[in-house]
Parts: sequence; C-alpha cells; structure tokens
Amino acid sequence: MRSLQSGDAVLAAFSSARRRRARAPFHTACTAAALTLLVPAAASAYDSLAAPCPDDPLMCERGAVAFQRREAIPLELDFETGWVPPSSPLQVNLRAAVYANTQVSLSGALEASWPEALSLTAPGDAGGGDFSCDYGLDVSAQGRVSVSVLGQDFDWTGDIPYVPQIDFQVHTRDKFDAWGWDPGITLASSTDVQRLASVSVGDLIGGSIPGIDGRFELDVAMDVTARYVTHRVTIETLDQATVSGGDITSEQGVSSTEYLGGPSVELNVRPEGSVRYDGTLHLIPAFSVSLLGREWSIPIADIPLAFPLTERAWAFESERVHVPLPDLALDKQEIDFGAVEVGQANVELVRLSNTGEALLDVAVTTDGASSFELADPALEIDPETTVDFAISFAPEAAGEFTATLLVASNDPDEPERVITVRGTGVARPVEQPDDVEPADQDGGCACRAGAPRGGAGGGGWAAAGLSLAALAGCIGRRRRAA
Repeated sequence: MRSLQSGDAVLAAFSSARRRRARAPFHTACTAAALTLLVPAAASAYDSLAAPCPDDPLMCERGAVAFQRREAIPLELDFETGWVPPSSPLQVNLRAAVYANTQVSLSGALEASWPEALSLTAPGDAGGGDFSCDYGLDVSAQGRVSVSVLGQDFDWTGDIPYVPQIDFQVHTRDKFDAWGWDPGITLASSTDVQRLASVSVGDLIGGSIPGIDGRFELDVAMDVTARYVTHRVTIETLDQATVSGGDITSEQGVSSTEYLGGPSVELNVRPEGSVRYDGTLHLIPAFSVSLLGREWSIPIADIPLAFPLTERAWAFESERVHVPLPDLALDKQEIDFGAVEVGQANVELVRLSNTGEALLDVAVTTDGASSFELADPALEIDPETTVDFAISFAPEAAGEFTATLLVASNDPDEPERVITVRGTGVARPVEQPDDVEPADQDGGCACRAGAPRGGAGGGGWAAAGLSLAALAGCIGRRRRAA
C-alpha cells in the first residue's frame, strides 16, 4: 500500500487535473442548497465586487478600485512686498495671494490570493493616474508719490483701483501609472509675461496733484511645480483595524490578512499620499510720473516672490472590496464499507458542499489502495451547491483494507482534507445451482450481483455491475447483508 502523497504533490495534481462540472451518476448534483450566509449588516454594502483573476482564476480574486479627490488650497503665499524701492520718490506696495485647485485620480485593484491565505497586493492600473493643478492669483496694489518741484512738495498715497482681482490661470496636467509611488509625478509649468494693469496716473490722482501725468503698469509671470506621491495603500478590516500584514508601501509590496474560513471577506482600501507645491511669482511693476517738466520712474524690472514650501496630506475616501471565496464542507471524515464479498463492490457517497461564494475546484486522490476506487477524481462545484461523490470498495481478497483519501481544493483556509476509508473482504459463499435464483427482498436492486473482479470491464464499478440506472437505484440502499 503506497503512502499518502505529500501536500505539494497533491496540490500539483490538483492544479493539473481535468476539471469538469459534477454530474450524475457518480456525483449527483443536489438542488442548490438554501445556505444562509451570516454576513454582518455593516458588510452588506460594498463598492467593488471581486472577480476571478485572469491568470489564476481558482486561487485569486481581483476587485477594481478607483479614487478621486479635488481640493482648493490657498498656498502659503499671501503677503505684501512693502514699499519699494526704498527712499524712492515713486513707490509701490504689491499684495499677492496664490491658490491651487488640485485634483488627483487613481485606479487599480485589490488582489486576494492563496493558498497562503490571504495574501494581498494592490496593483495600479497602467495610465490609471491623473494629476492636474489650476493656479489662481489675486493681486492688489498701492502707489505713493513724494516729489518736489520748484520748491513745492507734492505727496499722494492711495490704492490703484484698476488692478483687477484676477484669476490668473496656470493649468497643468499629466497622466501616470497608478499609484504614483516615490518619486511620484511632478507637474511643472511656466507662463509668459502677461500685463494685468495699465492705469493713467493723471486719471488716478489728477484731482489731488493738478497737471500730473504718467502711467502705472503691472506685468506678471509664474513658474510653478507640484508633485504628488503615494506613500502607502492602507487596507483595513471592517472594524477599521489595519490588516495583520500592514500597509502596502511600494509597487511590489505585499500584505496579508487573517482568514479563518467563511464564504467571503470584505476589506477597505485607501491610498494615502501628499501634494507638494513650489514655484516663483514674478511681479514686474512700471510706475512713472511727469509734473511741470520733471519726470520720475521706479528702477524695478522684477520682484520675484518664491513660494514657501507647501505640502499637504492627501488621503482618499476608502473603497470597500467584497471578495467571494470557495469554502468546502464534508459530511463525513470516515467511511466504513463493512463486509463485502470478494468480487463484489459496495458504494458509499460523500457529500461535498461549497458553502462559499466562488467556484470550488476539488481533486480527490487515494494512497494507492487498489480495492478503493473513485468515481471521478476532479470536479467543480458552484457556489452554494452540494454534490454527492461516489467511492467504491471492491475487495480482491479476504481481509481488512484501509486507505486514506486526500481531498485537495482551492478552499483558502483548508486546502487539504482527509477521509479515512475501511472495509472487510469476505470469501464468496458456495455458488448455488444455476436454476436457483435468490429472491430480491429489496425491490430488485442488482448492486452486488456483478461479475468477479478481473472479468470484462474490470474495476469496482464493473465488478458491482453498476449501470447508470442501477447506481441511481442503489444510492438509497448502499449496503446489503453478505
């Protein structure tokens, strides 16, 4: 009697075995059982339903997830230049505030795989990231005139009201492969110099200083940089606890969660990152006046204002992923065939139930004992479905026989189950004369009235004389007195 195969060997056989739907007579499919799945009420709503992974549909489930966040952020650039140039007869005081409307979109998936249950990865979609920024600018200005002509002093200070409160737009956008792990995705843009204001000094302050003329002009340019980077993908259970394997922190990162059985699991997925802003605002004023034949102007070509480094945490709303899983249940772990005449066969049924929500794939092997045969070593069982799996015992000689069946499946928490089978072979009684036919008190079932092993057909099924109709009639009455 050959020893039971190792787990690796069985799993290899299980992976390569021919898989087909359970069908009568050897594993008669029962009506889909009304199995009640006790799912917590909090878990009833989810955002993504996982489906079998294309490259490993029996050992992996993949749930697509997508995230988007948009936020209007006032950058930490909101100040005034003060009166410049110092000690000049013409001075300006400029105020500026920069704003950013930023949007980040990410798409990818949560994959749960086994047999090391449950291993978690979070692959990002190629081209699934989108990063865009719209920068706005508010500018206001004041002017100061302090000149002397022919011994007379002229002074004026006030707002320059025709500098608009503008939305100076700088738009930049790019796509990338989610998740945007370090070093992230960087957007950079520079604008051409644009004139925001051109104001007549005479119109502005002519009433205060008769005869004065000139112009105030303001040009603006901006260099901006923004960087988004994902620092982690957080995976949490429904009670908001981080899974036992921790966060995923790199493109090839792997996490895990404890799985103790059941038809499914649900997990919350959330990327967390940051957006960092940098840049320079260029204010370029021109202020000139003329009065009584004299002219003045300010010698300023550019006032560069560097953005103080600004970094904002960027956490998305969680997506809940529902992961269907296969779950195998057996109705027995031991089978005793009792006493069976040599050359005859007895059939027992094991009920295999898939109480899970995903396809269950099963491969059954024996330890090589030839007296025990399997009807079909490979089968698939749909979710919430039960089938009967047939095992025959056809002793070749008198004596006790024992074997072990290994039921390997894609059940994540119990991929290997063991069934012990035993039976006793007894010698055939003296044959009766041919003209004497024993009465069939059980309704005429010929389950054990077959040819001896080694005759035409061979095997336990042929030895038992089991046609499709005969087996169907014997299932309810599988053992008869010797």
